[in-house]
Amino acid sequence: MGESAKVTNFGAGNVVDKFNEEGYRCTEDYGFWVYNAGVVQPGVSGCTTDNKPVGTITKRFPQVTGPAAEKPFASHRWWGSVSFLGEMTLQDPDSAAYITPDPIIARISQSGVRVMGIPSGLQSMDEINFQYPIPDPFAEVFDGIAVANSMHFNLEGYLKESSDGSMTIEWQASGNPVMEATFLHGSPYVFFKTYEGDFVIKTLREDGGEKGTFSTGDNSLGLWTRVAGNKNTYLLIGDEGTTFSGATSNSITINSQTNEFTLALLPPSNLDTPTQGTVDEFKLYARNVVSKVDITYQIESESQAVNITHHYLDQSGEPLDTMMGLHPLHWKNAGDIISTQSVRSARGTVKFLPGQDFSYQIPSVGVLPFLPTIDGSIDRAVLTQLVNDFIAQGQDNWNTFTDTYWSGKAYSKVAELAAIARSAGLDQQADVFINWLKLELADWFTAATGDTFDEDKYFVYDEDWDTLLGVSESFLSHQMLNDHHFHYGYFVRAAAEICRVDLAWCSEAQYGPMIELLIRDYAGGRDDEMFPYLRHFDPANGFSWASGMVNFARGNNNESTSEAANAYGAITLYGLITGQQDLVDRGTYLHASTAATYWQYWNNIDHYQGKPEEYNNFPSTYDKITTSIIWGDGAVFSTWFSPRYAHILGIQGLPINPLTLHVGQYPDYMRDYIELGMSESENGKPSGLDEDQWRDVWWNLWATNDAQAALDDYESMADYVPEFGETKAHTYHWIHTFTQLGNMLTGNGDVTADDPASMVFEKDDNRTYLSYNFSEQEKTVNFSDGVSLLVQPGVMTRVTTQELELDDQLPPEFAGDVMVSNVRRTSVDLGWDPATDNVRVASYEIQIQQNGVTVQTVVSTSTSNQVQGLSDNTAYSVIVTALDVAGNRSNSIEAEVTTADLNADLPPQMQGVLAVENITATQATVRWQAAEDEGSINSYNVVLSGPDNFEVVTSVNRLETTLSGLSEQTTYTISISALDDSSQESIAITTEFQTASLIAPLVLLDDQLQDGYSIGNFPGNNEADNDSITLNSGTLEADFSMTGNVYLIAPVVLDLSAYEQGFLRFDLRLASLGSHTDVFVKIDSGWPNLSDVNLSDYGGLPVEGGDFQSYSIPVSDISAASNSLSPGNQVDLTSVINPFVLEGNDGGQDLHIVVESIRIE
Repeated sequence: MGESAKVTNFGAGNVVDKFNEEGYRCTEDYGFWVYNAGVVQPGVSGCTTDNKPVGTITKRFPQVTGPAAEKPFASHRWWGSVSFLGEMTLQDPDSAAYITPDPIIARISQSGVRVMGIPSGLQSMDEINFQYPIPDPFAEVFDGIAVANSMHFNLEGYLKESSDGSMTIEWQASGNPVMEATFLHGSPYVFFKTYEGDFVIKTLREDGGEKGTFSTGDNSLGLWTRVAGNKNTYLLIGDEGTTFSGATSNSITINSQTNEFTLALLPPSNLDTPTQGTVDEFKLYARNVVSKVDITYQIESESQAVNITHHYLDQSGEPLDTMMGLHPLHWKNAGDIISTQSVRSARGTVKFLPGQDFSYQIPSVGVLPFLPTIDGSIDRAVLTQLVNDFIAQGQDNWNTFTDTYWSGKAYSKVAELAAIARSAGLDQQADVFINWLKLELADWFTAATGDTFDEDKYFVYDEDWDTLLGVSESFLSHQMLNDHHFHYGYFVRAAAEICRVDLAWCSEAQYGPMIELLIRDYAGGRDDEMFPYLRHFDPANGFSWASGMVNFARGNNNESTSEAANAYGAITLYGLITGQQDLVDRGTYLHASTAATYWQYWNNIDHYQGKPEEYNNFPSTYDKITTSIIWGDGAVFSTWFSPRYAHILGIQGLPINPLTLHVGQYPDYMRDYIELGMSESENGKPSGLDEDQWRDVWWNLWATNDAQAALDDYESMADYVPEFGETKAHTYHWIHTFTQLGNMLTGNGDVTADDPASMVFEKDDNRTYLSYNFSEQEKTVNFSDGVSLLVQPGVMTRVTTQELELDDQLPPEFAGDVMVSNVRRTSVDLGWDPATDNVRVASYEIQIQQNGVTVQTVVSTSTSNQVQGLSDNTAYSVIVTALDVAGNRSNSIEAEVTTADLNADLPPQMQGVLAVENITATQATVRWQAAEDEGSINSYNVVLSGPDNFEVVTSVNRLETTLSGLSEQTTYTISISALDDSSQESIAITTEFQTASLIAPLVLLDDQLQDGYSIGNFPGNNEADNDSITLNSGTLEADFSMTGNVYLIAPVVLDLSAYEQGFLRFDLRLASLGSHTDVFVKIDSGWPNLSDVNLSDYGGLPVEGGDFQSYSIPVSDISAASNSLSPGNQVDLTSVINPFVLEGNDGGQDLHIVVESIRIE
């Protein structure tokens, strides 16, 4: 990349316009494939041993012309292949793309376009799939018709123009326009125009059993085709003087003085020819040439409902009458629709209606930054431990990826943890998460520092494709422009949580412009100079498409509505936080439409609820209540990666957070959805799923329907492996919170609010109202059921109908004083004892006054707060007042504080939280971050305290210590403080932990093999006569001529989970390593579920022919490792069959080992 790269700054961040070639990567899989190189042809000539591409990398260029080439263009549409690939090549299966204006399906080729009607062939293919199965899909014509040109047979196709609901393709020869066609979504019409040659209509046969004509004369011709069981009926309408040559043949020439005609697809009929009434009705508007369809939206302030209008416009932008096609999302939400013509298509019944525009309204689901922590629903000590356990994993392990998708998921889950932690009063832990997110996102948001360019974790702006490309690439996010809304939506969700607590970080001077650059890429506004309007979201269909290339015979596709909802809800959150109403409205529209189409097109909710057959959006022969991947021509009950039901249905719960609550809108449906999703579980519950089938995602989904049942099943498992985007703390908090909230009421329009960050839940006729105020002033939120909430700035307000019915007039009461600590130059820590109230204290108002004038007001839901933004060496008065859920104000408590002088030598400050690891019955390891000080840190005081006034104080000069001599099953408190070179001591950071129970060692081999155990070996390709496995007086000796292993067989399946923090210990003598380079140590729960580590990593290998060497390997190291011979598989400690396995690595030979004293303790 180097000097030729252009760096463009966006606030404190920047992007480049070229890729760093050092970051190019290559993989071999039935060919050699490059990635991290932008929108390029995937194939290269080879890969080096360090995964770098060999040979020329071929860049792709968009297929756009005319107006489409003069502004940013989209390709994630029902017509996306046109702008990405242009024309398809006849009889070439690699040129597979069809466009799906629905009910029309068409293939653009070098000879013109093949046009069919989805309604004529839509069918259930099997129990998981319904579609239009295209016979001979790569032929110029088979079923249906083809439109060709009399003079040109090898044309190139380009996107000429597009709008929200239309697309115009231009065919060229040698760079000159030959003909064009405009397709409209939902419309029966296609408008054609030629610049050279005449239009030729081709059919498979001449008039006969597979083709016929009707309605000849009067500038029009009707024809039908019946091929491979698919009956399509068309009307060709020209201007005055239009005639048709060879009408009964299979090649009809259109003779037109204006060089234009309209193709109309008529509704299918059992009649050989349509009625004259149908012909007249569709012919009436056929030559009103629609040039574009603009789709606008408006948010109703009182209900946050979204009003959407489709406008049909001519070339000059004026409205004109046409036959409009309303899809189920449209007509079901448009009030009374009187339609005389309709068809059954990919999305359900399409109703035709004459007019210039139509409007419909959908409800808003609402968004929240987090769910509240509700006293009585959770054990705060358990939640705190789960949060601390995540921190203890180490920040290097929070995200081990460098690509945009998996990194984004990691950032999003940490953002959820930060919000939960802060809501539970765990501000120190929340700050750890936020500080890590700031560093990670700042890294991504900085492509170049001076003359140094990143190799990964940066963004490139490609002006040819009008897109932002993150490195590293994943899921073809470069080559096919796939899934930007999924990937970048996670980033924006994480950034929004940073902005919520540190708005300055998202300012114009810092990283706000970079966050907005991501939003602009996947959901940009109109007239953006760099990005297309709503890249992934299709305003005509009302949902998003995943692919930018769209090289599929089924059209485009989309799988996870929840990841789309997460992306669009994140825009709303960010807009609310930063005060950008246009982003709030845009996010609300996209989020609401994503939810509405999820229920219409993925879940067929109206049919589930027993409405008439025309409301059934699935074919009548399809028997499932849901599907997973929506295609342009139908849908399939599967995923791109798995046929398992837990994945097929569970993917609509990734991620599960307050931005994806639309999945729980209908509790009755969710009950059956869960039953279907769990149909492959051993017990019909998440606990019965295999380890890789997202138990926690399913507990979370179940909680939106029946939280107590989900909780019962959750508590039945001692341990589980979280889905990558989930954490144990989040799942614990989510399930327990829903036991109090119940089911969601908002989202279907029954109960609405005049604020986008407000929602209502109900349990046993008790409603819970939640509202978050992102502004700096208190505000009133009004719900449609008559409830109004006074919401304080910067906090979430929660109130229930039971609390409101008390008509509380009594204010809270305060006792005690404000406690002041950690006084710095611009900040101070405050704390106080909780106020009491006859109902519930909702929040605390903190006023900071200077000379009697309030200079800052902060609202907190916890009993501590760090006030920032103060001036140095300044006296302040602190006044704290409690407010209850009715808004009653308590007496105030006060304190005086003077901030530190600018030149003062301040005590050090501890950073972050303590991480307690490797907890056993008798010891634990504590780690912490380095303290900050203006001088230097001399040491750290470590105070360990426990029951019966137990206390031990030590001093260390490192950032970790091991605590020994502890008692089993005992709760200890550990506090760490720093001392600087002036002997000033910081405020300590503190945490609690509990030691494990003392478990008796599991002795496998001492002076003899334990009762019931036996020895096994897997000889592989050994020569049995030359192998020797012997056991003599407690000594196990194994001598292999070729590759082999030796193992201990347990008499019963063992549950070793209690030993996870213990050690596998043994003594080993290496008689000969042979041609191996190391020895695998394994624990096996049945192939391929085993884990192994290298013996050399734990003190090195013994000297060949030397003495015994003692080994002590943490069981947790083994269980966390993978199966080297089958990567991705691991041991299940709850079902171990071989607790000890030794094997030479590398497939070598002549390993000779001697082992004694094997035990786990």
